[in-house]
This record gives sequence, C-alpha cells and structure tokens, in this order.
Amino acid sequence: MKPMPSDDWQFWVVTVAAVLAALFLARGLMPRRWRSGRGGTRVTLTVRGKP
Repeated sequence: MKPMPSDDWQFWVVTVAAVLAALFLARGLMPRRWRSGRGGTRVTLTVRGKP
C-alpha cells in the first residue's frame, strides 16, 4: 500500500474540497438553531403594501 502523497499540492486541494463538501452536507444534520447565526426572524410577505 502506498503512503499518502502529502507533499503534492493536488492532494491538499482535493482534501480541502472534500472537507468543505462534507461540512456542507453535514449542515443538514445540525439542529436548526445552530445553522444560522441570524436568529431566524420571520417576516410577512407583502405585495403592493398588502400582506
């Protein structure tokens, strides 16, 4: 079995891309309050000034 090519820049590019993809997919598993830092304020939709 070959060792990891940790001295190759392409290895690190693919590794970072894989970690970012895993974090993006893991967002769906987190509780809703952890996902957004905005607090989740709800607003009403208005069309021409009428809700």
